[in-house]
Amino acid sequence: MQLFYQRFNVQEYLLFTLLGITALILLANFIGPQIADDISNGISIILSGIVTVLSFFMVLKYGVKGNHGKAWILFMLFSAYWFCAEIVDIIYNVVLGIEPWEYADDFFYITGYQLFFAFLVFYLRPFVKQISKKILVGTSIISIFLLIPSLFMIIDSDPDFEKENFLVLLAYPVLDSIILIPALIGVVLFFKGGVNFMMSLFCLGIITQIIGDNSILFLSLQNLYYPGHLVEILLLWTYTLFSFGMSRQIGLFRENADKRSFSLC
Repeated sequence: MQLFYQRFNVQEYLLFTLLGITALILLANFIGPQIADDISNGISIILSGIVTVLSFFMVLKYGVKGNHGKAWILFMLFSAYWFCAEIVDIIYNVVLGIEPWEYADDFFYITGYQLFFAFLVFYLRPFVKQISKKILVGTSIISIFLLIPSLFMIIDSDPDFEKENFLVLLAYPVLDSIILIPALIGVVLFFKGGVNFMMSLFCLGIITQIIGDNSILFLSLQNLYYPGHLVEILLLWTYTLFSFGMSRQIGLFRENADKRSFSLC
């Protein structure tokens, strides 16, 4: 009963944080685009830093052995790469006041996507017997349906794209569609009781990231996107979900340690 009560509190705090971020970005956009960009950048760097620090604690807990140990090393690297991407954006946009050097942040984001996919594979490997062909086929179909319209938007958008720009732009929806498969599988396993609350938040977090990525792609190709746009709320939710997932898991570690200490007294 006590564990359920604490878990319910975590959900309340998570909901409050998500709504607070949403309200803050809405207010910033009401004031002006520049304020919205500054607020969004500030929240991004703080949250991505928190995710990186928490992932380091998870590596210390699990070590380097086993599927989960390897998975957390990959997640720590992923979070470090995305934190570096946020720093690059801050340096160029806020400190220097210019557009980021071409592909500077894309390198960190794209590499991070690959590391996160590897993390999901290693983390879900112990549950492979619970993943039926029906689940695998269903999630793959959903992923393909997401990828096809994004590809058409990119191909039809501008025939004068340089090859490098085209490949970078193409990389995001392709990687999104690949990562979406294990993320959806994780959500299905959570409802079946296969994975824990933390992993469900991770999977929901990357799904919000994917929705945000594709929304930004669509808005950019229509010349409607600007830094600090409301759609960036989804990207900030991703970091928030990651943070709360790991915080909850670290809390469980402490609870179990306290119980063991009490039983030895």
